[in-house]
Amino acid sequence: MTLTHRERVRAVLSGERPDRPVVDLGGFVNTFTRESYLEFKAHLGYGSDLAEETITMINTVSKLDDRVLEHFDIPFRRICPGAASSFRYEYAADGSFQDEWGITLRPMGSYYAREGSPLKHATIDDLDGYPWPDPDDPARYEGLANEARRLYEEGDYSLVGASIWSGPFQQCWYLRGMQQFLEDMLLEPEFAIALLDRTISTQIRLYENFLDAVGEYLDVVETYDDLGAQTGPLISPRLYREIVKPAHARLFAAIHARTRAKIFFHSCGAVMPFIDDMVEIGVDILNPIQPLPGLMDPEELKTRWGERLVFHGGLDVQQLLYQGTPGEVGAFIRRYLDVLGPERYIMSPTCPVLPGTPAENVAAAFDAAASYTREQ
Repeated sequence: MTLTHRERVRAVLSGERPDRPVVDLGGFVNTFTRESYLEFKAHLGYGSDLAEETITMINTVSKLDDRVLEHFDIPFRRICPGAASSFRYEYAADGSFQDEWGITLRPMGSYYAREGSPLKHATIDDLDGYPWPDPDDPARYEGLANEARRLYEEGDYSLVGASIWSGPFQQCWYLRGMQQFLEDMLLEPEFAIALLDRTISTQIRLYENFLDAVGEYLDVVETYDDLGAQTGPLISPRLYREIVKPAHARLFAAIHARTRAKIFFHSCGAVMPFIDDMVEIGVDILNPIQPLPGLMDPEELKTRWGERLVFHGGLDVQQLLYQGTPGEVGAFIRRYLDVLGPERYIMSPTCPVLPGTPAENVAAAFDAAASYTREQ
């Protein structure tokens, strides 16, 4: 039986085998840099200019041309809150600008790098006076309910709620500077917890307002917080559980209180030591499961969490897509589908596809997923 897009996604989210594998492109992490996207779009024959796409603050493509999504039968469409009406981007001569949190983003190669750390020298007493983003500005949510209703009723897509902000841990080290915030967690935990509390309270309020508008239409709500590096976690499990985990638990509880949608959690790097904690506090979909040998192997993920999580991502953008061949890419995707199973795996790039990546390799990944059920 052939399923609709929405039925196919909901089957996977329930741990049931779909009629064919589910794949994804778009959003804030499983996408392209602007340069690689335009190359890929031209390769597909859809021109080499931006049309209806949306570009993020770090110069990646969050909303892709519908023709690209339809070409690969992507079943997801994303809904995202906007900026406050009082906020305006003001660009300096070098192209840099500040975001709503007061953090400077500066062009660096194909990306925009965050710098500035506006709370680097702050004390607890300074937090109340800081100009925090306003999550209650109605301009953020204007028209979203109608857009979600239209997409839900007129199509068969699975709708995803995408946030515009990073998670509380990551946002705190943007505000404070990574080294300083890591030192805070060890040496000034009272300040670290206070900053996390103020940050997560702002973020929760945005999710609450957003989900009040569109929550009934969503199948997935995306959350983000980078906890890992290439060789292991950025912080110890003890520090995570004592300081960061309570903030995540508050956020996930607030989301679950307003929607039946599943919680998608993105963290780059080797985060195996945190996965049990993630499951405990409500994560349903783990992304991007970077292919780090011995640290995030799909066999280990399947053995330990195969009955409790849906895995999303896995497609290596650092080496395989960039340097491999279409045949190697296809074999990689078939391995992940064999190991994790189409009922527990959504294939997608782990992070934005890099400039210079052969378009043929990206297409080969989606072609391998599309042909999987016919070939097995």
